[in-house]
Amino acid sequence: MRRLAEVAHKHEIPVTWGVGATSARSFAPDLTEWHTSHGDELALMVNIAPIWGSEADSDDLNRSAEHIVTMREKLPGYISSERERVRKAIEWADPTVAGGVKKNHVLLYALAEVGFTGLWGYDWENKADDGCPFGCFFPSADKHNFCGTSTSQIVGLPQTAILPAQTTRKSDETESADLQSQVSNGAMQQGFDCYAANAEWNQLLAYIQRIDPVEVASLTQEQLDQLDAYLAYVRQAPETQILSLPDLVGACQEAGEQTQPTFLLDSPKLESEAEASTDSRKSIFSYYDTECQLVFEEGKIEPIQVTNYISPPVSSRNGAEVNIPQIEQFRPSRSRSRLRMQFTIESTKAMPYGLAVWGNHAGLTLASSNAQDVTWLGDRLLFVRVNLQVGKNEIEIVLTI
Repeated sequence: MRRLAEVAHKHEIPVTWGVGATSARSFAPDLTEWHTSHGDELALMVNIAPIWGSEADSDDLNRSAEHIVTMREKLPGYISSERERVRKAIEWADPTVAGGVKKNHVLLYALAEVGFTGLWGYDWENKADDGCPFGCFFPSADKHNFCGTSTSQIVGLPQTAILPAQTTRKSDETESADLQSQVSNGAMQQGFDCYAANAEWNQLLAYIQRIDPVEVASLTQEQLDQLDAYLAYVRQAPETQILSLPDLVGACQEAGEQTQPTFLLDSPKLESEAEASTDSRKSIFSYYDTECQLVFEEGKIEPIQVTNYISPPVSSRNGAEVNIPQIEQFRPSRSRSRLRMQFTIESTKAMPYGLAVWGNHAGLTLASSNAQDVTWLGDRLLFVRVNLQVGKNEIEIVLTI
């Protein structure tokens, strides 16, 4: 912890430490010093698994419902008592962000009841969180891993910033996610660079860097120097605004009471022309808002993944659409100063959807459209957000010079 604090504070980067009652008591002097000198904050780590048990997983709907009612009564008191133990250990501590692995809608309810504003630890690749957005969002009051129009008051925060492209490709040569590997192979800076490049078309795009102090202890001096260089790079980047997790939650709340549309275009970084001629990887564009999460592959207009938060398939826990609507007709036409794009899409249900028109449209402006929204991602693609109705859907976009 001291080694991590030293390298982070050298670059005026505050750390948000995830603590429980025992660790707060053990490290109180250090945490107090770092809070005073560098603005470090605390997140309360909460493990509800022991108190939750397995009753809610029962096939007996009555027993399951009764258990949820019981947990709604018990969890607020349990969380309050854990926070009070931290307060007794560290007098300045007043955590408003919780962290945990096991999450559900009852935990969200309990956190809001006792004055918390954020829940950190959402994992895009964890089965329990499957379907959650890759970034910050307001979870549904009914499903902790969904966005939705009926949202909880809690801001959901990812455990660490990810590149959906890397998890979407799922090659056999999956890179190790441990700290030593990330520091040595430049994965940290690659991730940060991707988020920084996407900052201009997002209202708020947070890059959360999780570092386990236990792993810091195993770094060689060379790797420590590489971590130091990475944090220096982050600090000096013009797009960077350094925030603690509680401050990030505040920024999300200021941006609006609903999940903000979030865009992330991840292009493979090629080091040489020779590599460019042999590399078959394509850019991946990921998007989410209150109603859906969409993933696109370069060259394909339709999404390759659709997570539906408002009308998911029956009994779908993660909201994934199995039968993704496809374009029946795409009719582009050009006149002197206008580019008209017409799409015909057949859908078996009403659902949120989107189109990615790859290519450079930076010199054009929107003349007319019947889409919900049209967004330029620099000179890389045009994103068209639509809500499909049952049957044939005719979408028209007209761009002009």
